Amino acid sequence: MVITMKLKDIILLLSLTCSAGLIIFCSFSAKEGAREGLALAQNTIIPSLLPVLIIFLMIVKTSAKDVLAKGLGFISSILFGLPKVTFPAIILGLVGGYPTGAMLTLDLYKNGDIDSTDAKKMMRFNFCGGCGFIITALGTAVWNSTAVGVLLFIANIMSSITIGIALSLNTKRKKQEYYTFGKNNTLGDALVLATQDAVKSLLSMTAYIILFSAVNNIFSFSKFISPLIEITNGICTKTNLSLPLISAYLAFGGFCIHFQLLGIIKSVGMKYADFLLFRVIGSFLSYLYAKILFTFYPVEQAVFSSTSEQTVQLSSVNLALSALMILGCFVIVFDLNSRKKLC
Repeated sequence: MVITMKLKDIILLLSLTCSAGLIIFCSFSAKEGAREGLALAQNTIIPSLLPVLIIFLMIVKTSAKDVLAKGLGFISSILFGLPKVTFPAIILGLVGGYPTGAMLTLDLYKNGDIDSTDAKKMMRFNFCGGCGFIITALGTAVWNSTAVGVLLFIANIMSSITIGIALSLNTKRKKQEYYTFGKNNTLGDALVLATQDAVKSLLSMTAYIILFSAVNNIFSFSKFISPLIEITNGICTKTNLSLPLISAYLAFGGFCIHFQLLGIIKSVGMKYADFLLFRVIGSFLSYLYAKILFTFYPVEQAVFSSTSEQTVQLSSVNLALSALMILGCFVIVFDLNSRKKLC
């Protein structure tokens, strides 16, 4: 067997070797960051997400989803041009948090309820931090104001719904008899399957949080870059960011969340560049909606910052958003080049 080496393979090997060497050389900082990431997952992420995720997955895996789909599924049809059966996955995904929407979408796809086209469309907008994280963890715990969390959550929901509606504008609405429902599991089987899927997802999420927290602690990224890397630590520890900017970060989700969803993105036949592009679009929409909401419903600065630095200069906000815009441009160019190669 002849083994051929390509330049990109050599570069990949060197990059990974250097990364491992850096973590070993900066073991103290990496260990502290990893410890913080593990504590975050153990004390916040897993307790708040695991029970909810299991229940939501059970709804989708049993006939309970048919109640929502048949009763309110017309909303998915009218607003998003999607089958009725997608409504439970959309509403539970937006309310439940980042991995929930993607996991429920994949479950529908594997069950044969939706095709790849519908699954990819859902992945573009069925993405939100969830009411538990945004309202409770951020609004109540960080800013001591549930109202702040509610407004941030509304801004993110509006951003996702806007994208979903925009994607449906060129979609031909299908006849009602098109909507079919896949096989449902018994309650016992659904509990077993839902628990397995939820645990597997959260274990993967915990591993990514630990890795990104270790890297973040080594390089000590700025307060404007840190949320792009790992959203939870970046937002919870940088409370002097403006609320509209925080809303934009929440809509983007952070690359740590993105990597957690790579397996699902690939499973539904979607390119990461496609997913990333709509995260950037969602960030801008969420920023604009939050700007409007906090203009009409102003919040006292004292409730959302425990530091002496209460405001963020306009130039710093523009810098972060400009970075997202540049990233979006790269994604668009990359996607166009990929399409040309396929043609």
